[in-house]
Amino acid sequence: MKIVICEDDPVQLEYVETILNNYAIMEDNGIEIVLATTNPEEVIQFLEHSKADCYFLDIDLSHELTGINLGSKIRETDPIASLVYITTHAEMTYLTFIYKLAALDFIIKDNTDVLKEKILSTLKEAHRRYIKIGEQANVQKLQIKTTGRTYNIDFDSIYFFEASTSAHKIILHLENEHLEFYGRLKDYENLHEDLYRCHRSFIVNKTKIQKVDSKDRVVYLTNGEICYASARLIKGLIK
Repeated sequence: MKIVICEDDPVQLEYVETILNNYAIMEDNGIEIVLATTNPEEVIQFLEHSKADCYFLDIDLSHELTGINLGSKIRETDPIASLVYITTHAEMTYLTFIYKLAALDFIIKDNTDVLKEKILSTLKEAHRRYIKIGEQANVQKLQIKTTGRTYNIDFDSIYFFEASTSAHKIILHLENEHLEFYGRLKDYENLHEDLYRCHRSFIVNKTKIQKVDSKDRVVYLTNGEICYASARLIKGLIK
């Protein structure tokens, strides 16, 4: 579960980041902070090429962009990410309803010990919901469970599936990451309209193909990787 933190106070930012990091290390459950910043512009830039599963945002960011603005930007592309507001402005909670942000929680900065307890409680709830996403039929995500961790993956992040050399295992190729898990390729070839079984050992995402070498039956992906197509299936792929 990927987390973004945006807090204009560097001391508060470090405090929240430390709480989340310590919990992630202790539980070893795959929770990862991918961005921690005092600048909301950096979150906007992050959203241009990526997304997180949970956002911890202050409302007053000492910037023309507020946490409410950021929440609206996030909701434009991700209706299910968890939004958590940590702020001193209790009177502004109504804004999350006016802007229809469906915030998971609104945590008021008060007693330090209580604040830590509230942050951890909300983090655990966000992670519980993250795990449940794979059970929702209307959510366009592939849920993979491996080495005690759960990954919810957008179909447009998938490059190809490959049969592993390890028995009964599959390797899922993402842009810069490989995930190996137990499964059978045939269970994944009809999961999405963009996926095509091009070889007995490969299922490729057609939208990630850069080019196809029909002579050598090599499929080049936009992330620089390659997979292969069989003589029988390459015709359908080219079509």
